[in-house]
Amino acid sequence: MSQPLDRLRRLPELGAVNWEAGEFWVENPFMIAQLGNNLSAFEPNRLFLNTAGDSFIDASFVSSADIDSDSRSVVAADFDRDGAPDLLVGSVGGGPLRLFLNQFPKTGRRMKLALVDKSGQRPAIGARVELDVAGSRIVRDLFPANGFMGQAPPELSVGLGNAGRIDRLRVRWPSGETLTLNDVPVQAQMTIREGKAQSDLL
Repeated sequence: MSQPLDRLRRLPELGAVNWEAGEFWVENPFMIAQLGNNLSAFEPNRLFLNTAGDSFIDASFVSSADIDSDSRSVVAADFDRDGAPDLLVGSVGGGPLRLFLNQFPKTGRRMKLALVDKSGQRPAIGARVELDVAGSRIVRDLFPANGFMGQAPPELSVGLGNAGRIDRLRVRWPSGETLTLNDVPVQAQMTIREGKAQSDLL
């Protein structure tokens, strides 16, 4: 629209519109509801699994996540607290919330990290964690993923393969302070509080 919020402005079609395929053109977006057009799009959802960090496998069908709905939000989190991320999918138009539990075989070790600020009450949003494990470095930032109509919980879940210990775990807090923990045993869950020393955490 050349004139923002101008309800009288008309914009002609900029190209061919395939009406048979469900495409449509409205000269003024304020007329969409009045003309009965619907922007909702029912199409199968897709789920891709990352392999080796550089490629993906389409697991939409075998996961049963390829539901045909107008889905708008997805939250990845460990809803059943078994250590593996699940998916919560929300759709518009009165559709139900759908929870897809992760049923893939549990291989390797996974560690949940809760980062808490000095108050002891709030998650340390913006903190960065670096883990040196078995010759590799893993970096995670604590930012609850915000998508359309959904928000993930402020927690970190890190896959560590078969490692039994973390050589070095470094936290950079939003305040700029840093904490370095050495020779950390892998455990199911660990809470790290800003201002605490290694002796207080392990």
